[in-house]
Amino acid sequence: MIRMINYKWSNFFNELLKVKWILFGVMIYIYGVRAKEQMYIHSLQSKLQLNKWDLVHSSFGNIYLIIYFVLPFFLYHSLVIITSNFDYTIFIRFGSYRSWVYATLAQFIQIVGVSIIVWGAVSGVLSIGAPHFAGWSPFSKMDAFLSETQILQKLITSPFLALLLHLALLVLSVSCFHLLLAILYVKWQYKRIVVFAAVLIWVYAGVSFKLLPPHSLLNLCNYLILHSGVMQFGTIWISIVVVTVGMILLILVINLLDLNLKLYNWNDYAAILLIVMSLWAGMRGKEGTTIWDQFLFMFIGGSNQAFYFKPFLCYLILYFGLVYWVQLYLQKELSEMGYYKLLRYQSTSRWFWGWYCKIMLYIGVYLFALALLALFISFLNGFSFDFYVSIERSVTVLKIVYHFFVNGYLQLSFYVLFVFIIAWLSKETFYSFVGIALLSFFMLPHLNNWGIVPSGLNSMSYVLTDSSVYRISVILALWNVLMIVFLLYVFRKQDLHF
Repeated sequence: MIRMINYKWSNFFNELLKVKWILFGVMIYIYGVRAKEQMYIHSLQSKLQLNKWDLVHSSFGNIYLIIYFVLPFFLYHSLVIITSNFDYTIFIRFGSYRSWVYATLAQFIQIVGVSIIVWGAVSGVLSIGAPHFAGWSPFSKMDAFLSETQILQKLITSPFLALLLHLALLVLSVSCFHLLLAILYVKWQYKRIVVFAAVLIWVYAGVSFKLLPPHSLLNLCNYLILHSGVMQFGTIWISIVVVTVGMILLILVINLLDLNLKLYNWNDYAAILLIVMSLWAGMRGKEGTTIWDQFLFMFIGGSNQAFYFKPFLCYLILYFGLVYWVQLYLQKELSEMGYYKLLRYQSTSRWFWGWYCKIMLYIGVYLFALALLALFISFLNGFSFDFYVSIERSVTVLKIVYHFFVNGYLQLSFYVLFVFIIAWLSKETFYSFVGIALLSFFMLPHLNNWGIVPSGLNSMSYVLTDSSVYRISVILALWNVLMIVFLLYVFRKQDLHF
C-alpha cells in the first residue's frame, strides 16, 4: 500500500516538472499581471487598501483567463486522456467501461490538480508586495462590483473559504465536461465526435460570455466561476447545486454503459421533448413570482368550475402519456405470457405483484423527475426560489408537494390497475385506450362535482379550491384497494394457480 502511494506521488511530481507546466505558468502570469494592474488602479481610485486575497481571487476568478485559456487547456488534456487510453487490452484490465471512465477521470483530476498548484504558485508570486492581513480587505468591503472579492465577501465570511468554493465549482464543472466526452467516446468510439463536442463546449462558453447577457441562465460562466454565479443567482449554492446534479446524472449514465443500452432512442427523445413542451406551455409568465406558482400552473389539469384546453391537454400528455407507455409494456408482457412464465412464478397473482411493483417504482421515479424538471424550467424563466405561493397565500408549499407526490402516485396507480383489468379481461389493448378516453371525460366541468370518480383528482386545481387533499388521498386509496381486490378475485376465479 505504501509502495503504491509512493508510486502515485512520484508520478504526480514527474508530471509537475514537465515543460508544459512552465508554459502554463507563463500564460497565467501574463493574464495575472494585467489583472493586478487593474486591481491597483481601482484601489487608488477608491482610496481603499487591498490585500493579497484580492490579487489571488483576481487571478483565479479571471473570466477571460478561464474561458480563453484554462478551459481549452483542460478540454485538450481531456481529449488526450480519453483517446490515448481507449484500447481493448486496457478494457480487459479494468473489466468494464464504467471503470475505464472513472480511471480517465482520475487522470484528468490529476492534471487539474497540477494546474491549480501551478496557478496558485503564480498567484503567490503576483501577490508579492501586497499587504497581508487576515480577512477581507477594506477595498473588497466597498459596496461595488469592481472585483471578485467585492462580490463574494457579501455572502462568504472568509476569503479562503470563497477560494475553496470557487475551485470546487471549477473542478466539478470541468469534470462534468470530461465525463460527457468520455461517455460520447464510449458510445460512438469515433474521435471526431468527441473533438467536435469539446470544441462546441469551448465555443459555447465564449459565445455565452460575449453575446448572452450576464444575467442569462444559459451563460456558462455562471457554472464555471463562483462570483459570476453569485452575481446571477444572489447565492453561492445554486451554481454548485446545478453542477452537482449534472455530475450525478452523468454518473447514472456511466452506470448504464456496460448494459449496452441505446442512449439514442428517438422515441424516448421525442417523449422527453413532448414533456418539456407541455411543462413550458403550462407556465403563466405574467402571473406569480415564485417557482411554486408556476408549478401549480404546470399541473393544474382539470377543474370542476371551468374548462381550459391547454391545462387539460398538458395533463393528458404528462399523465395519460405515462399510462400509454405502461400499456405498451403490458402488451409486451401479456404477449409473452405462457405456461413457462407461470411455472416460474407459480401463480398469476405472484407474477402480477412482481410486474405491478416494478411499474410503481417507475412511477415514483417519473414523478420525482417530473417535479425537478418543472422547477428547473421555472427557474430558467427567472422565477424566484422563495418557499411560498404568491398567487394564493393560503396554499402552502408542503400541501403542493403532498398533493403532487402522494395523490399523483395514487392516481397513476389507479390508472395502471384500470388499464390492466381491461387488458386482462378483454385481451385487447384497444379497449384500454377506450377506457382511458372515457375516464378522461370526467375531468370536464360539473361531471365530477363530488370528486369520487378517480379521474384527474391529482390536478393542482383541487389545491386552489376548498377540496381537501387528504380526502382525495382516501378516495384514491379506496379505489386502488377495490381494483386490487377485484383483480385477485378474477385470478382466483379463472383458476390459474399452479
